[in-house]
Amino acid sequence: MGFFEKMYKEGPQRTRSEKLYDDALLIMNSIEKQNERLPEDIRGDVLAGEACDTIPGASGDFGHDIHNPIPVNGPIGEFSYLSRLRMKSTGGRVFFHKLRTIGSIDEFELTNVSGQFADHLFLDPWHRAQSGWYPHNYYLEREAVQPRGITTTCPDFPRDLYKLIKKEAKRWLSVDVAEKEAQHIRVEEAQASLQQFRSKENPDL
Repeated sequence: MGFFEKMYKEGPQRTRSEKLYDDALLIMNSIEKQNERLPEDIRGDVLAGEACDTIPGASGDFGHDIHNPIPVNGPIGEFSYLSRLRMKSTGGRVFFHKLRTIGSIDEFELTNVSGQFADHLFLDPWHRAQSGWYPHNYYLEREAVQPRGITTTCPDFPRDLYKLIKKEAKRWLSVDVAEKEAQHIRVEEAQASLQQFRSKENPDL
């Protein structure tokens, strides 16, 4: 049973708040509902994109190589897909923000609550559905429950991430909810890990 289901069980006296949380859970896990919420200026291009697990002709490490990005359905698809990822080694949650956009591909940075983990992933948001594949060092949860990151840039990532997740959730889900563990990320450790990772992977940053 997911977070929203635990908090708001079906019953005869359902409140408006309960319905909002139920609707949020549905949106997080319904491609159709997500696509309905895409901004009008990009919806047509996203819906015209191919539904695929991997980009035809892609090469390199899935998700980790810009030439083999993860296909998803717009920024709300990035929000949902990345919120389902867990570390294969520990089962731990990961938290994310968008570092930059390179052409049509978005690059995200990720860390974990201890701050000892740092990674980046490339996503292609111009597809009408999300990939069912996942990078080799992760696995995908069956459903997205609570949001764990943002599709914009957190200037001092991961500081203040919890507040920013709630703000973005309000935009996509109409309710300001976030994974509570995001409040306890060890910011200094995460920033040190990310800086070390960047110096290896993105020396120009």
